[in-house]
Amino acid sequence: MTATTTVRSPLRQRLRRAAGALVVALGLVLPLAAPTPVAAASTPAPSPTQTPSHAGLLLSLLPDANGAYVSGSPLTATLTLRNDATTGLGAGTVHLELGRTALADRRAVGAWLDGSADAPALSPIGDVRTTVLDAEGVSRTQVVVPGADVGALNPGVYPLRARFEAAATGSPTSSAESRTALVVAQGAPATVVTVVPITAAPEGVLLNATELTALTAPEGALTAQLDGVAGTPAVLAVDPSIVAAIRVLGTAAPATAVAWLSRLEALPNERFSLQFADADTTAQAAAGLTAPLAVDDFTPFLGPAGTPTTPTPTPTATTATTAGAVPSTADAIAGARTDILWPRGEVTADQVATMSHYGPAGGDTVSILPSTSFTAGAQGAAVAARGSVGGSSVLVADAAVSAALSAAAAQSDASARGGALITANAMLWFDAPGSTVLAGLARADTRSEEGLSSAVTAFSGGLDGRLDRVLSNPPTELTVSTESAEDRGAAVVTLNQDADKLTQFATILERPADLTVRERISMMRLLGVGVHTTPDDFASALRTHRQATQKTLNAVGIQPSNPILISPKVTVPVWVRNELPYPVRVRLNVVPSDSRIDVPKATDVEAQPSSTTPVRLPLESHVATAEITLTMSVTSPTGVAIGPQQTARLTIRAEWETIGLVVFGALGLLLIAGGIFRTIRRRRAAAEKHSADGMDPSEDDVATDGDVATGEEKHE
Repeated sequence: MTATTTVRSPLRQRLRRAAGALVVALGLVLPLAAPTPVAAASTPAPSPTQTPSHAGLLLSLLPDANGAYVSGSPLTATLTLRNDATTGLGAGTVHLELGRTALADRRAVGAWLDGSADAPALSPIGDVRTTVLDAEGVSRTQVVVPGADVGALNPGVYPLRARFEAAATGSPTSSAESRTALVVAQGAPATVVTVVPITAAPEGVLLNATELTALTAPEGALTAQLDGVAGTPAVLAVDPSIVAAIRVLGTAAPATAVAWLSRLEALPNERFSLQFADADTTAQAAAGLTAPLAVDDFTPFLGPAGTPTTPTPTPTATTATTAGAVPSTADAIAGARTDILWPRGEVTADQVATMSHYGPAGGDTVSILPSTSFTAGAQGAAVAARGSVGGSSVLVADAAVSAALSAAAAQSDASARGGALITANAMLWFDAPGSTVLAGLARADTRSEEGLSSAVTAFSGGLDGRLDRVLSNPPTELTVSTESAEDRGAAVVTLNQDADKLTQFATILERPADLTVRERISMMRLLGVGVHTTPDDFASALRTHRQATQKTLNAVGIQPSNPILISPKVTVPVWVRNELPYPVRVRLNVVPSDSRIDVPKATDVEAQPSSTTPVRLPLESHVATAEITLTMSVTSPTGVAIGPQQTARLTIRAEWETIGLVVFGALGLLLIAGGIFRTIRRRRAAAEKHSADGMDPSEDDVATDGDVATGEEKHE
């Protein structure tokens, strides 16, 4: 239940007490002063140096209308007290205080809201008595302070504070404060055109079916992004790699992803394409590229079920493709402008000029840059949304407003979101009255649907969000004050050199794009605007990427052997190693150190994926004894060297073959002679045995003959 109290005097009137059910977390965009326990939105914690007696107490004061106030009118606000502690909170008083002097500039506003500045002179405008609050309880009160108690305020941004003090009842004392602001307009309010980046980072080079299923599910991050911008005037900046990932899957694409893409292209919102993978064009300009990196071949990602349907002509900027139709390129976004770039803000005037010709076929483009890139906005001041740098047209995103709206878009909690919107409104006061301000939300793969919708519509003034509203304004000549990020420009040069090596290496594949396209996309993801935002993080990611590229370049090579050859005609074993997931075709080249050795100079080899393929080299030696080397190298069919040369050391002992034959022949003769000798010896031994028994073979024969003769005679 919510109570509403009208405060007529800070000393005479008390606000009515109430309890509600709204959870508050203002720390992200309205950090509290040092004594408060609320230092962060997600994990409230006491100050390390000033610990409150009742940890876990959160206080929020949110003036209505995002802090906009008309002098002399009642001040209405929502006061929320949340007790995150495990013990109850005693009754107390919330003191409302207002500064009578407007904050001087955006830096002063930011310092007040983030708690880094001391509180200026503040006047009490009312008190709110609170009752006992249970552990993990929340109370919310609608406060109305009469205009007479607020007093007359000139146009400006005024500090407003709520301070909680527990009553001295013997219970643990507690304190907390919430800083916010009142914004008194100085004329027609500025309206905001908000650019919303639609991005999603995959684990690999492109989103796969599993990732797309999760992202485009009813509760998925990409679904929330479309839900948040639907019905709003947001300008959409879409990463074309998301579109390509869906289209290349063809019939294998998740139904939710196909529906998501159809819904995106059917939205009436103005849109433009980010560079593929949201790569940073500033880094490419710093590297001296006259044209940005691009991906125009998606065949490595197409399979039997992933072949897109017959392409249709690219639709015009005012039409969307019909369901199931595929534009002329897999990453084309129906109705998207191609003349807008949105790079990082670390840029020089020369790079702005270079990027101005990064459109298709060298056409003109306009870069969106943060106001902090220019001298006029270096200290946080507002800068006109349409500018010119040496004749090159630029769009200027208000950095302070963009940061506040980005914080609001990330919040699902209404109170935290409200605090961020009050900050945005306070920053907008410093833009020219009635002007059109451009805001670009920070890159984020996940956002709150409610937060995103609120961030886009809060200051749109009900107007459409087309960039022509900004581009139609006369440009203001601007001076660039930033310097180029040298590490990123140098990285592009190095990455291109590595990519050139990989392009040569890829000639061993039947389809070189299997390597080259993936390398190009990996490069562009490394250069993504929203990733690796610190120098150390970028350096680490670059190192990892280069190591992976070098591993690929070393994935194919030779494993020679060092045999001893005892015949003038033999085969020498060699192995071709292929660690790639693709079959390769290479040529094995062999050069012997001795011209009297005949070996094939080149042998074509087809090595299967992730395997080691044996190769038998026929070798004939015209020398009996030699120590030779075979210098081996692998080249692609087009002659590109693959991997380092290898050397096989061979020992040739061709005379060993003759010696072996003689030895084996001699052994054979010895065996035969031994057999004959053994036979003779056995027969002789048998004869000697008969003699020892008294039997002469000759006598036996005579006796036998005699006996026969005598027998005959007797018979006669």
